[in-house]
Amino acid sequence: MASLCNDRNGNRRILFVDGSGNRKCIRLGRVDKRAATVILRHIENLLSARLAGVSPPKDTAQWLADISPELRSKLAKVGLVEPVVGATELAGAVKAYLEKQIHIKPASLCATEHALRSLVKYFGPTRRIGSITAGEADDFSRWLVTAGRLRTRCGAPAGLRPATVLKRLERVRTFFSDAQRRGLISNNPFEHVKRPRDNDADRQAYVPVEVVERLIEATPHLEWKLLLSMARYLGVRVPSEPFSMTWDCVNWADRTIRIPSPKTEVHGKAYRVVGIPPPVMPHLERLFEAAPPGTTYIFENLRQRESTKAADRGWWSAVNLRQHLLRLIARIGERPWPRLWHSLRASCQTDLAHRFPLHVVAAFLGNTPKIAVKHYLRVTEADYTRLSNEHWSAAQNAAQQVTEPSGILRKSPDLPSSQLHTLQAVTTACNALQDYQLAAEGLEPPTHGL
Repeated sequence: MASLCNDRNGNRRILFVDGSGNRKCIRLGRVDKRAATVILRHIENLLSARLAGVSPPKDTAQWLADISPELRSKLAKVGLVEPVVGATELAGAVKAYLEKQIHIKPASLCATEHALRSLVKYFGPTRRIGSITAGEADDFSRWLVTAGRLRTRCGAPAGLRPATVLKRLERVRTFFSDAQRRGLISNNPFEHVKRPRDNDADRQAYVPVEVVERLIEATPHLEWKLLLSMARYLGVRVPSEPFSMTWDCVNWADRTIRIPSPKTEVHGKAYRVVGIPPPVMPHLERLFEAAPPGTTYIFENLRQRESTKAADRGWWSAVNLRQHLLRLIARIGERPWPRLWHSLRASCQTDLAHRFPLHVVAAFLGNTPKIAVKHYLRVTEADYTRLSNEHWSAAQNAAQQVTEPSGILRKSPDLPSSQLHTLQAVTTACNALQDYQLAAEGLEPPTHGL
C-alpha cells in the first residue's frame, strides 16, 4: 500500500514499496490534500495492477491519459508506467511506436508510416492522443476519402481510394490499441470508426486467355514469356513470388514447382507446391535450356537491376514491371486493364473456380476462400451467357413437365403405396383448383352446373 506524507515546508510526497521490496518516493510538491488523495488512490491502483500483471482500472487509465507530462514522468521513474518519451503528444507517440516495429517487413513498415503520417497531419504533432474522440476519428476517416493524399499530382484526386482508407484505418487502430495496452489512453477512439464502403468494381477486370497468349507471342524475351504464363495460369503474385523462385524449386520428374511466398511467410506459409500447368511447361523448359550453367534464379536477367537489391530485403514494390507490360499491351492493340498483374492472378482463380472446389483453388493460389470471393473471383460474359441459356432450358423443361402431371406417377412405379396415394391426392387437388376462380375475398367454387 502507498502512504501520503507531509513535509515541513508544505510539500507532499507519496511513499510505497514496489514488487522488489524497494522503497519508492513520488514528490508531488505543494498540492492540496484532496488532489493528493486522488493521486494516492490511482497510484495504489497502478501498483496493484503492476504486481498482478493486469491492466489498471478504467478510471485510472483515463486519469493517466489526462495527467501532465511532468507527473507521468515521475510515475515512469518509479516503474509504475512505461517510460515513453513524448508519449502523450501524437508526434512523440508515433515516433516511439515506429521504433518498436522491428518485427515487420520494410514494405509493411512504410505503409504504417504513411498511415501515421496522415494521422499527424490531420490532428497536429502536439495533439495529446488521449484527447482524440470517436467522433473525430470518423472525421479523420472522411478526410482520408476527400483530401487524404499527402502528395497530389496534377489532375489526380485529392482523396484516397476506399481500399487504401481501410488499410490506413486498420494501422491507425492498431497504433491506438498499442497505446491503450501501455496505459497511455483509456479507450481506443478508432475501435468502432465508420469505414467507407470498399467497392472496387471499377477496378475488377477479367483478362481472357487469348489476350495473354497474344502478349506472349509479342515478346521475344523468354523470361517475359514465362512470367506472363505464370501470372495467368499459375496465379503467382508478381513480382515477389516469381522473383524468389530458383531452379531447385522445379521438380521435373513430378512436374511440380515450389512457389516461395514472401507475403505469407510471416503467417507460417513460406511456400506452396503446385503442379505445373501445360501452358507454362514449354516456356519453363525453353528458359531452362537457354540458362547459363550455374544460374540460381529462374528470372535471372529480370533480377539484374538495382530495385531487386531492395526486393531481397522485402521491398518488392520498387520492382517496376508495369511499364514494359503496358508497352506489350499497346503493341498488340489492346486497352490496358486496371491492376495489370493482379487482374491476371484474379482471372486465373476465376477460371479454376469453375472446375474445382473453391478451397482447393484457394490452396493452389495461396489465399483463402473468403479473400477469393471478395477480391479475386470475377463474373465474365460467358457466365451471363451460360446462365441465360441454362435458365431458359430449365424453364422449358419445367413447363413440359407441368402440362402432364400424371406422367410423374407413371414414371415412378417403384414408389411405396402410401407415397403413391399422396401424389394422387395432390394431383387431384391441383386439377380441382383449376376450376376455381379467384374472388376478392378468396376462392369461390365454379358456378356452372349449380
